[in-house]
Amino acid sequence: MKSGIKKRVYLILSLCSVAIVCPTIIDSKAKAQQQSGCYIVALSGQARDSKVLCSPNTGKKKLISMVSAEEFFDNGREFDIKGQHQEAIIEYTQAIQLDPNYVEAYFYRGNALALEGQPQEGIEDLQKAASICESRGQSEWAAVMRQHEEMIREGIEDGEF
Repeated sequence: MKSGIKKRVYLILSLCSVAIVCPTIIDSKAKAQQQSGCYIVALSGQARDSKVLCSPNTGKKKLISMVSAEEFFDNGREFDIKGQHQEAIIEYTQAIQLDPNYVEAYFYRGNALALEGQPQEGIEDLQKAASICESRGQSEWAAVMRQHEEMIREGIEDGEF
C-alpha cells in the first residue's frame, strides 16, 4: 500500500494546525478587544456578542455548551496527535453537535475519517468546512479545504484509502 498520500495528510494536518488555528485565535482576540461590551471568541474566528453571559442572571447551560465544544475539539486534537483517530472522530463529532459551524472540527474530523478508511465521509466534512468558510467570506481558507479534499480523492484513486 502506498503511503505518500497518507504522509501528506499527516503533514498538512500539522501545518494546518499552525496555519489555521493560531492566526484565527490571534485575529479573533484582536477583534474582540477592539469591540466594546462582552464578547466570547470562538476558535471558528467569530467574536460573539455575549451580554447574556456577562449578566449576573446568566443561565449556566449556554456557557457550558460553548466551553464544551472547544473542550471536545481540544480532546479530539489530543487523540489525533496520538494516532487515536476513532476517539478523535467521536470528540470532533461532539464539538460539531454543539457548534454546527465549527470549521476546524469538520476539517480535522474529515482527515481522521479519511485516515480511518472512510475517505468519502472525510470529503463530505471538508466540503462542509469549505462551505462554512465561503459563507464567512474566507475564500482562501475554503480553497485550502478544497485542495485537501482533492488530495483525499487522489488517495482514493491511488488505492490508499
